[in-house]
Amino acid sequence: MPSPARAAILNAHPDLVTAQHPTGWTDNFGAFADKLVEHVAQIADVCLLAFELEPKLGLLCVDFMSSDIAGHLAWHRLDPTHPAHSPEEAGDELVQVYEAIDRACGELIEQARWLYGEEPTVVALSDHGMKPTHWIFRANRWLEEAGYLRYRAGSETPAADASEVDERFLLMRRRQRDAEEPPFAEIDYADTRAYCFGYGGQIYHGERTGVVEDARFARELADALGSIPHPETGELAFEVKTKGELYRGAFYEKAPDLVLLPLDERVHVESSHQQWPNVFERHERLLVRGSGHFSGQHARTGILAAAGPGIRTAELPDVAEITQLPATLLALLGVAAELDGAPLEAILDPAAATERRPVRVTSRAPVERPVYSKEEEARIVERLRDLGYE
Repeated sequence: MPSPARAAILNAHPDLVTAQHPTGWTDNFGAFADKLVEHVAQIADVCLLAFELEPKLGLLCVDFMSSDIAGHLAWHRLDPTHPAHSPEEAGDELVQVYEAIDRACGELIEQARWLYGEEPTVVALSDHGMKPTHWIFRANRWLEEAGYLRYRAGSETPAADASEVDERFLLMRRRQRDAEEPPFAEIDYADTRAYCFGYGGQIYHGERTGVVEDARFARELADALGSIPHPETGELAFEVKTKGELYRGAFYEKAPDLVLLPLDERVHVESSHQQWPNVFERHERLLVRGSGHFSGQHARTGILAAAGPGIRTAELPDVAEITQLPATLLALLGVAAELDGAPLEAILDPAAATERRPVRVTSRAPVERPVYSKEEEARIVERLRDLGYE
């Protein structure tokens, strides 16, 4: 970002952040929802500043993160079928946030139409959907029971006692006096064949799985995971995808070896190292320290809506992927490039199409730069430990 533009934006919004951190919501959910709505207005105002700072602006991309955070935190308040729903604590905060984003988008479209004297092309998309979480699947617990994962002997770290947690956790404890908080343990990677790490069912091979047997073991493990029954229906719970089926590109080696995809998206796969007694747990208690307390989680299918010059009404192909959006946006700008995903030609109006100027991708080599300074990383680690992560 040019320095003058950065200075103008931060002068208008000195406390600008990419997203509101999802903490503090347990004390006053309504107040936290207000913060999410305020952040939508703040991001929209930054976009209006961008219009002023760049009169010849050709493309504006904006990310309203409040919708993601509201979906994670507020689903159980809106949805009476959620296991953690309480009529006494019901609320429509999720709707409020979405309505705020809808208003903001409308205002930006109107401003662009007035400022540039033409109808703008608008593309609204999400990088994933949202779904309620009714069941938690403790992937590492299952892997341990199946003999694929081992923890280091004596590595259990008890959950912090009341003297070691802040007031927010004290409140959480008061609300969940009967909640058991199992200790954390450290994975013995040298003696582990598979473990779950990160968000959304990512399964990695451990050091005990040799390179030669990777493919054979991946198939064995995929078959075992794919045979797990749903705790309620008894039907198969998961679809299992291999690395080769999902990933390509410069960072392929860092990708998970398997990805566990719930067939019932009300099941959420989590990867904690806590010593939970059960593989599956009904998600009736949200505020258990160290566990995924979100009542809503990411879904596989997101949204895509587009209108304006260059767009035609059409049904999206069933195989449409988010990786096709960069090439689609470039096509709307009259540019063609060899990217991982081809343009979504089904939604592009051939009558409005101009000749696409080809551009060459100069390099596909991975570029790894530190995202945070050492001081920022230290603060993040400290914060994660405060939240119960080890």
